Amino acid sequence: MSDWARFLPLSNRDRAGDAAANRDWSSAAAAVLHSVTSVLDAQPELLTAPTLRGTVTTSAAVRDMLTELGAPWWVRWAQAAGAAPSPSVAVASIADAALASVVRMRANELSAPGGRASIRDLGAVVVLALDLNAAQRRGIAVDPFLCGAVALDLTLRARQPQRSIITARTFIAVDSDWQVGRGPQLRTSAAAVVLFLAGRSGLPAEHETLGSEAADE
Repeated sequence: MSDWARFLPLSNRDRAGDAAANRDWSSAAAAVLHSVTSVLDAQPELLTAPTLRGTVTTSAAVRDMLTELGAPWWVRWAQAAGAAPSPSVAVASIADAALASVVRMRANELSAPGGRASIRDLGAVVVLALDLNAAQRRGIAVDPFLCGAVALDLTLRARQPQRSIITARTFIAVDSDWQVGRGPQLRTSAAAVVLFLAGRSGLPAEHETLGSEAADE
């Protein structure tokens, strides 16, 4: 791993204290999923609203998340290569009216004893929540530290054009204590970094302080 990775969350700390957290993100993923469920319960009409991907509706984005959640790497690889359906057949058959209930069920499974979630699972959940926040002005709370963990995973798996940019710029999360990349600094929110790395938005806007970020909104 290149030297700039030492600035990423969890990458340059005492492994003894973080060992369990690095392997299992079930509690964090469950909390975000419960927040997503609350939003969908309160405003089911959001399911037909667009996401940051334009023609992709919230309903389709939720199905993508449910398909990815808990899927082994070879299933994700097959879906990315077009060799397996995405969303899965089972998820595609879920009626829109039942989606919130299914998301709640998955959240309960993750928060129950024995529930497990990888960093890829957390990423799928966090990206969905941040997309809803940005596209539909939802207020789903996502800890900027969790965004840092997701950013680390996305950085290590980045493809063009994100890969070329993170090797030429340093993204500094102004609302947390982490940064990714190398090169000239770009200060922005943790959410903006994740959405960029996930391919949900373009290059984040520069924000010198949290105060200037709030003023821009």
